[in-house]
Amino acid sequence: MSHKTKRILVLSVDKDNDIGRVTGVSTPIIGREKILSVATLFALKSPEDSDANSVFAAINTYDSLVDQGFVCEVAVVTGTPEGGFKADLKISSELEYVLSNFSADGAIFVSDGASDEQVIPVIQAKIPIISVKRVFVQQEKSVEETYVLFYRYLKKLGDPEFSKFALGVPGILLLAVTILYFLDLISYAIISLGIILGIVLILKGFYIDKLIKSAWAESPIRLITSLIGLIISIVSIYRGISIAFLDADPFTNPPLFASSVLSNTIDLLALGVAVYIVGRLVVKYLDSSPKIWHEIVGIVALIFIRQIVLEASPIIRDPRASLIPFLLISGLGVLVCGFLVVIFSLSPVFKKRSLKQKPQSESTK
Repeated sequence: MSHKTKRILVLSVDKDNDIGRVTGVSTPIIGREKILSVATLFALKSPEDSDANSVFAAINTYDSLVDQGFVCEVAVVTGTPEGGFKADLKISSELEYVLSNFSADGAIFVSDGASDEQVIPVIQAKIPIISVKRVFVQQEKSVEETYVLFYRYLKKLGDPEFSKFALGVPGILLLAVTILYFLDLISYAIISLGIILGIVLILKGFYIDKLIKSAWAESPIRLITSLIGLIISIVSIYRGISIAFLDADPFTNPPLFASSVLSNTIDLLALGVAVYIVGRLVVKYLDSSPKIWHEIVGIVALIFIRQIVLEASPIIRDPRASLIPFLLISGLGVLVCGFLVVIFSLSPVFKKRSLKQKPQSESTK
């Protein structure tokens, strides 16, 4: 295939949907004439916004490719003002619509900054990106315009996408320092600031905040029970290790230390896992899921695992201890769980057979 026979999509992305919000035009916008009309209207209503330059640059790129004989189309897709995964989902959906109208082999992504370029993975999931064209707006070097530009950036901090991090975090830090000052604990300010900044950076760096939002939107019950179960599990591990250090030295008597960790951890740990499993069970019950038996078998297995660990603890402490209770509980657990899995797995088969036999018996009558 010749490079000029490839179908190219020139794509401009407005992640915070300034174009749709200012002009009132629904997106996606496909085609040079439509985009030129919307871009002109947007530039008249919001001449200071750099998104207008990005859209005009996309039109210019499209015209250049057409003059060179390429088969191409130009489109504008937008996200949402709050940004985040909702904006990415909207951009992905609009891009699918664009590609259903113009089947492209690759895309040229026109961007006006790092914010819009965050959606590159979303675009690449739908279509290969051939090239990225960045649009930089030139500014006059005068003191007056510097103040105007600074004022516009301050106004930009009020947007939902930036306000939480640019205003919310400094606000929390100032509040924490002020409270510590009035409590005469200003010496702890650096520690407090470090903890707050560390938590914020971890949440943003690993996208934990977005994962929590996504999990809450999917199932609040599952998220809450998972967090409670995780907290109980962490406490159980801390408690078990702390008590074990009081009972024995891990270097001089490792068997006693390991046995103490297991015996003092398993009860709370089993409770934490049980809370997590019960949360999944409740969600599946409310959704009328046929696979709810997975959680039922899990709870039964957890009961046996707890008892197996308790029986294994004295064996670790003293290898000469009797193995009979440990073997009996292990064997019984395997039999009971295996029996439940077989019953739950075969019950749908029996139901299907009974439903098939009923019409046959009725037809013979």
